[in-house]
Parts: sequence; C-alpha cells; structure tokens
Amino acid sequence: MIVLAYDHRGYELFKNIKNYLEKKNIDYVEFASKEYDGKDNYAFFAKQACAYILENPDSKGIFCCGTGIGISIAANRYKGIRAGLCNNKKTTYLARKDDDINVLVLAGNTTKPKTAYTMINTFFETEFEGGRHIARLELLDK
Repeated sequence: MIVLAYDHRGYELFKNIKNYLEKKNIDYVEFASKEYDGKDNYAFFAKQACAYILENPDSKGIFCCGTGIGISIAANRYKGIRAGLCNNKKTTYLARKDDDINVLVLAGNTTKPKTAYTMINTFFETEFEGGRHIARLELLDK
C-alpha cells in the first residue's frame, strides 16, 4: 500500500499524483488536508502516516509539504521511518539504493507533476543495495 501524507501546500501536486496512481491501479491511503483551516498540520499527517507504515511494513510513503523539509523532519522522528526529500530522478535513485528510504518526500512548492511521476517510478523500481550501507542504517536505529 502507498501512504500519502500532505498538507494544503501539497494539495495541488497530490491531485495529480493521485490521478497518476489510479491510472496505474496502485492503491493508496491518504492522510491530508485540502485547504488551510487552522487544523492543517504536516506534523499531524506525518504522524498518522508513519504509524500506518510502521504497522504495515510492506507499505511505502509519499509525503509532501511546501518545501518538503518540515514533513521530512516530522517523519524522521519515528524509528523505522527513513524519509528522504528528493528533487529529481538521481536523488531519488540514490536515496533508495544507498539509504533505503521508505518515504519519498516532495516539495509541493517546486515539484512539477511530470518530475514527481519520474521520481515515484524511480522510488518504486529501485532496490536497496545493502552491503556497506547496512552498517550506516543500523546506526540510525541505535
């Protein structure tokens, strides 16, 4: 299952992402707000989405706020979550291959839909290399 989390600044991008996932018959669950209503809070949505991912280890997340930084910070507070803010195919590839990210983070203010689709495909298609990278990741869980 794909877990989507975004705030109002990610809403426009995620309308496109949801259509893209639906066209590819990829199921998703979302934790989000469509508009700023005083209750809109990326940290709250990240917490809900991370809990879902941790309870469903085969799932992966795609998260977004305006810059991607805030929701990255929020998500990475949870042991077992490795959220990576990526801005192109190359950073997405390396984040999966070397860092085994399980959450792709996008910047709603600057990521174009076509770029997001490319990064999402790369996120799903790239396998973690393991090897020398395992010891680094183990340090994060201590």
